[in-house]
Amino acid sequence: MHRSSKLRRILRALARATALVTLAALVAGVLGFLWLDRNILSTLPEDLSSWRGWRPPTTCKVYAADGSLVDEFWIERRTWVPLDELPEHAWQAFLAAEDRRFFEHQGVDPLGILRAMVVNLQAGGVRQGGSTLTQQLVKNLMVGDARSYERKLREAVLAYRLERELSKHQILELFINFVFLGSGNYGLEAASQDYFGVSARDIDPGQAAMLAGLIPAPSLYNPRNDPLRAAERRAIVLRAMVAAGSLPEADVEGYLDDPVLTPGRPRVDPGRDASYPTLVRRELRRLLPGLVAFEQGIQLRTALEPAIQAEAEAAVREALRALVERQGRQGATRRLPPDQRDAFLRRAPRLRRSPQGEPLAPGVGECFEAIVPEPVDLERLGAGPFTFALREADRVAPVRDPEGEAGPAPLRTRIRPGDVLDVCLEASGQVALSEAPWAQGAAVVLENRTGRILAVVGGQEVALEGFVRAAQAERQPGSSFKPYVYAAALLSGRSSLDTVLDAPISLPAGGGKSWSPQNYGGGYAGALPMRSALARSLNTVAVRLAMEVGPAEVVRLARAMGVRTRIREDLTIALGSSEVTPLDQALGYATIARMGQPVDPVFIDAVVGRDGQVLARAGEPLVLGPKATVVLPGGPLPRALPAGVAYELADMMREVVRAGTARRAWDPDYDRAGKTGTTNGFQDAWFVGFTPRYTVAVWVGTDGTSALGSSETGGRTALPAWLRIVQALDQPAGERFMMPAEATLVRVNGQWMGFGRGRVPASALRAPVTPRGTPLPDFPQGRR
Repeated sequence: MHRSSKLRRILRALARATALVTLAALVAGVLGFLWLDRNILSTLPEDLSSWRGWRPPTTCKVYAADGSLVDEFWIERRTWVPLDELPEHAWQAFLAAEDRRFFEHQGVDPLGILRAMVVNLQAGGVRQGGSTLTQQLVKNLMVGDARSYERKLREAVLAYRLERELSKHQILELFINFVFLGSGNYGLEAASQDYFGVSARDIDPGQAAMLAGLIPAPSLYNPRNDPLRAAERRAIVLRAMVAAGSLPEADVEGYLDDPVLTPGRPRVDPGRDASYPTLVRRELRRLLPGLVAFEQGIQLRTALEPAIQAEAEAAVREALRALVERQGRQGATRRLPPDQRDAFLRRAPRLRRSPQGEPLAPGVGECFEAIVPEPVDLERLGAGPFTFALREADRVAPVRDPEGEAGPAPLRTRIRPGDVLDVCLEASGQVALSEAPWAQGAAVVLENRTGRILAVVGGQEVALEGFVRAAQAERQPGSSFKPYVYAAALLSGRSSLDTVLDAPISLPAGGGKSWSPQNYGGGYAGALPMRSALARSLNTVAVRLAMEVGPAEVVRLARAMGVRTRIREDLTIALGSSEVTPLDQALGYATIARMGQPVDPVFIDAVVGRDGQVLARAGEPLVLGPKATVVLPGGPLPRALPAGVAYELADMMREVVRAGTARRAWDPDYDRAGKTGTTNGFQDAWFVGFTPRYTVAVWVGTDGTSALGSSETGGRTALPAWLRIVQALDQPAGERFMMPAEATLVRVNGQWMGFGRGRVPASALRAPVTPRGTPLPDFPQGRR
């Protein structure tokens, strides 16, 4: 009886305990659910449908007019590739490495978590993760990678919800295109191109395994950082593919000996002039706010013509090489005073450094700066703690006079203690003078009809944010600015046959001083026709015309014609004292070639969406959103000159080529017009000119105020490059400048001349007026 009573008490106690535990568990469950609902579930989005069509930022690819790749801009280097276009082993490698039960779970895999716990316990550390591929995607897209239980709960809930919204195919495609795979590569396609030089569509199972193996630690397993570790990781993934049934075991050995890194040829030539893509990037940034180009997967088709670009680059290089042949190589780049020479040796400019910061001995072919000791000893040029001997041939090599007054002279006659030389290691202990040209050049090639910029040479070797001389180097244009002065004179009512005076002139310059412009070579021509004054580039005539129309009118007209840099309003602008860029000059001269119609320069022919659809072409509006629209350059601009005036000016500039300072470019089978330009002290040399189809501007100079050398005029230094470019362009023989209805041809003293504004000067009225469209007799008959 006593035993029975005691048993009942025990049972009642157990029942109460069970009830209490159950109640506590229920309360805990309710409280846990309430906490989960309040802190997790209610804070997370229920509707994830927006992710259905979402795409991550992709690389903005820039293509030339021929379809070749020019450059790539990115925030995250990524190219989207549809899952259906990949071989099965590509995505199977990812599943074998990260989530073998991907097609079996619903976003969270309890079995995978248990398996990871067992593996980690056996290993005594973290060796395997329990997150599914969907959870990894959610972590990267939505919740971040903070280490907390709350973050893991959010990740699990969202993974489950994402699997209800997106198909397995969509999730896998999104993951493969989103995942970071090291070396700045996001997604399988970018990584395949970078590591193997092939598209992800063409990778083999071994390559797929190497890429999939990067996911846990892209830097640790990066084949560039540690090829051995990358190979070991690849082997693990290959065996995982065998275990998953996606790769025959017999195939594994064949991939284990393959290299883990076989990059192909760079898709973009690293040695090219990068001026054009740099300008395109700036144009893109100006047109599209923020990250729009990358977020919308925009691709750009540019006006760049690679063949013309290559020819323009070669022409500028040849001009610089010819300049070096005439004026000598670069000698000393600067001269250091005695109190700065020891510091120079300690700094060892341009020598590589050890991890401890010590200068390293240069390798063969490596270029650096070396200093001449005192007394001068070309056997002991110093660079850091090292000394080098200059090769014998370079000691007597002709070098330029940086002042430009004397011609070239042997290096040893011009060298002084403290002089710094640019040298390159030729052999152990021996250096040679650097072969790099000491001058710079720039060129712009423009298509007259469309305003498309076909080529830009600017000496820019690093893309994105470098200095592009063709568009940014503001240099005095010299006499190549005179066409704007003559345009203003024609617009005021003058004719190209009006008599002008070339004679001494003295003007007040302030401070009790005077300014007396003189002609190149000295002397004065007296009274002569205006067209002859332009052909001979007479300075006093240009100044008198500027006085006549007023500097403000010249500035207004130059701006209307395309010059974008700031121009000061004084009479010295008649001789090109106010700086412009080569692009300015190309645009201004193209206005003349287009018979007075300015051009809106076109770098971008079309903007294309990620689906290949053209969103906008040059001159058209580009819709970025409900309230965001921009217009691509290339649209019409207000007329700057009457067509007749522009034609008369073009005819005058044609005389510059036929009988003036640019006679070297004359060819009776081709219409060419332009103007040379040379600045004081021969610091800048220009030739800007046009044909019926193209306008080309060429500048040669230095980035500072160093002279090019005696007699280095525009006609001698820049014109040959211009001529080489023009001769390479596609232009049929006999093609002539289009004569507008507002122009008239008259034969004067045996020469055909064009006049505008329907007014022929009295001196020419004795000759019969030629109807518009009649072929010029001094050209082959039947050609226009």
